[in-house]
Amino acid sequence: MSSDQQISVPSLTAVQVELFWSRHGKKVLLGSALVLLILIGIGAYLGYQAVRNSRAAKAFVGAHDIKGWEKVISRYPGTIAAGNASLQIAGAQAASGQYSESDKSYQTFIKDYSGHPLFVNALFGLASNAEAEGKTDDALKYYSDVSSRYNSSYLAPMALYNHGRLTEKSGKQKEALQDFEEVIRRYPQSTMAAWARKDADRLTAKLGLNVQAQPSPSVTAASSAAPHNSPTGSATPQGSPSAQASPSVQSSATPASTTSATPQPTATPRSTLEP
Repeated sequence: MSSDQQISVPSLTAVQVELFWSRHGKKVLLGSALVLLILIGIGAYLGYQAVRNSRAAKAFVGAHDIKGWEKVISRYPGTIAAGNASLQIAGAQAASGQYSESDKSYQTFIKDYSGHPLFVNALFGLASNAEAEGKTDDALKYYSDVSSRYNSSYLAPMALYNHGRLTEKSGKQKEALQDFEEVIRRYPQSTMAAWARKDADRLTAKLGLNVQAQPSPSVTAASSAAPHNSPTGSATPQGSPSAQASPSVQSSATPASTTSATPQPTATPRSTLEP
């Protein structure tokens, strides 16, 4: 074979294509039809779900009492609106003092709507009910679950603060102080951080943990640069401006303990739900 002779590569001829189609054509058509049916089915299901969710949301908006919310649950089970209705029922029962019935409603919600975006509301509701019934240990457990397992939820700061509040009522002031400081550390921009700061300062003073304020660098430098004797030769009198800390240092000292009660958050969460 000469060096310039090219090696020919066999190509798929029309005969081969026809042979392949005669052997596998039915399988190809059947597979294509099956894929098409699956796609159509998925589209139909998604469309049905969208329509169903829309109707459920409208039904939820039109419901204003327990009977109305129960209808939403029975007609549209498994929807977000049905979960919202379940939370509304539990909240209404708790508001009327029916804590046992409310607990059952919350537990049913937890079992049936584990993927609901407001799932944490049920745990917080159980904590609020337990606190209202005087079941401190149960309330602490639920508040701890919310603040630890769902620490990025909007109820986590309040749950952690309430945990500290109940812990203080139980006589564990140092542990309560840790909870309040944790609220400040984790959620500095939350409303609960301001409340936690007041309680943390109060407990710090009560436990005698105040830290003596140190003079600022500017005051130290000014006092060292000032002459030791006054122009008349007498010593600088005690309590003169040169011997006092600057206003910035005074304001940084821990405030004195106050006997006024810190405002407490409402125990039972209001599940105001958007349609």
